Amino acid sequence: MVWFVDATIEKDPMVISNFQVNEESGHFCDRGGRFGSHSANESMAPVYYKKVALVSWFNAGIRAIDVRDPYHPKEIGYFIPAITEATDKRCIKVDGKDRCKVAIQTNNVETDDRGYIYIVDRANTGLHILALTDEAKKAAGLE
Repeated sequence: MVWFVDATIEKDPMVISNFQVNEESGHFCDRGGRFGSHSANESMAPVYYKKVALVSWFNAGIRAIDVRDPYHPKEIGYFIPAITEATDKRCIKVDGKDRCKVAIQTNNVETDDRGYIYIVDRANTGLHILALTDEAKKAAGLE
């Protein structure tokens, strides 16, 4: 889950909202690898600042969240990379035996002042360079 915090008064930060990807929307717990939020873009460039937050979500890819009303964040786009022959398997132990699946693990996300989005995968799938479309592009003011 992603929590949105008002830190206007630094000594008294206050959670004002949250956002979660619905697991059932992609059966992410069955896909292998991790499922959950990991990192958000840290750029303060005007292109996304206070408009769109971009959050990596491991096997659920990257999520574009409209934060213009931070009390009611809403998903306005997502991208889940396809696995490739380079994508590494992820394993867990169950009853002492490895249980492995090949799964996307979108790890980090960053942006530039042109609006491009860069995501990398920790399971060796590589780097993806993305651009917003449709509703997300409008929210960022890129149309």
